[in-house]
Amino acid sequence: MYKMIIADCSSSVQKAIDLAFPESEFEIYPFQDGLSVLESLSQINPDAILLSLSLPAKDGYEVGRYLRSQEQFKKTALLFLKGAFEPLDLEKIASLNSDGIVQKPFDSEKLALMVKEIIDRKKGPLTFPEEPLLDEISPADQEPPLSPLFPELMAALEEKVRELVRKEILEVERELEKRIKAQIFTEFKRWMEEELKR
Repeated sequence: MYKMIIADCSSSVQKAIDLAFPESEFEIYPFQDGLSVLESLSQINPDAILLSLSLPAKDGYEVGRYLRSQEQFKKTALLFLKGAFEPLDLEKIASLNSDGIVQKPFDSEKLALMVKEIIDRKKGPLTFPEEPLLDEISPADQEPPLSPLFPELMAALEEKVRELVRKEILEVERELEKRIKAQIFTEFKRWMEEELKR
């Protein structure tokens, strides 16, 4: 069961989110101001937080900044909810290491899928172990070591495996960088369009 905080002044937004996330998978904690969220974070220990940028008492930026400053919430999924004509402080957003900005009105089903995917990704392993944990494998299950017989072959194989893992990690990093750049560019473009309409 995932725990999720939703902080938005609009009861209709809260209702839409509550209906979109299945009760069998998500426990929803609704709030209407940022201060209440900050006071409840430790008790709830959420897997995800959906924050409106403009909240009474403490806005979304302030709540997000606190969240990312605490070690226990570094892996918590953080998404911001933004009104169609609400200004966006790109500098503040960039510093908060958020997982996305969702523009209102939103597609509830797509939002639910996106949040679940982000939570699952963040809960996955951050790194691969350097060596297999042989202590956890019983001697009967262990294959006889080949290294004494073929030291050059084993050394080459180990180097090849490490090279493939490094390559895979670099590709993942590049893909993440592309997604973040595209997201920031899209938000900046929207913000420019809104500014030009004024």
